[in-house]
Amino acid sequence: MHHTDDALAVPGQDEHTNGYSNRNQLLQNHVASILDLLGYDRKDQHFARTPERAAKVLLEFAQREMSSEAVGKLLEVSFSDAYDSLVQVGPISVRSMCAHHMLPVYGHAWVGYLPDQRVCGLSKLARVTEYFAQQFTVQERVTDLIADALEYHLRPKGVMVVIKAVHGCMAHRGVREPQALTATSSVRGVFRNEVDARAEFLSLMQPTQH
Repeated sequence: MHHTDDALAVPGQDEHTNGYSNRNQLLQNHVASILDLLGYDRKDQHFARTPERAAKVLLEFAQREMSSEAVGKLLEVSFSDAYDSLVQVGPISVRSMCAHHMLPVYGHAWVGYLPDQRVCGLSKLARVTEYFAQQFTVQERVTDLIADALEYHLRPKGVMVVIKAVHGCMAHRGVREPQALTATSSVRGVFRNEVDARAEFLSLMQPTQH
């Protein structure tokens, strides 16, 4: 995906690089215009700093660099590991923004793979999930992007990703179902072809009993 030199900074980068300050100010101006159009008094103490706060939040959901190089650095793959049993991390907190209605999406992901010599640190599974989710997107795409990344960089025997999330567009408009969960999955390799492998993954998604 092509990005210009002043592409939005992502969390962790210096906030004064890549045109962050200019875009922050532009976003503040646009948020102020939205408040004006909706009839709110920006002199009210509760709205005085709303453009500033909203711009900062929106920048956290800036579009991410999708090149294989960027994702590969994120995973920090290690090679020649003899471990060949299921690796699963979850529930991983997911926060995203709906590309259709610009409303919050929040929930959890379970990410796993069956290694074939290549492995990555457990925290990297959470990190790559956050990386793809924290932008304006759709849940189905996030699920597939995570699975694609693991499949490409780890070359595993199988990959499985499940996300369950609540969508603001369902909670606050239309059907108004704030408790409804949307579940998506991406299943590759042995998890697609072998019932036992898929059942093991799903069983590990269940809450641990204490």
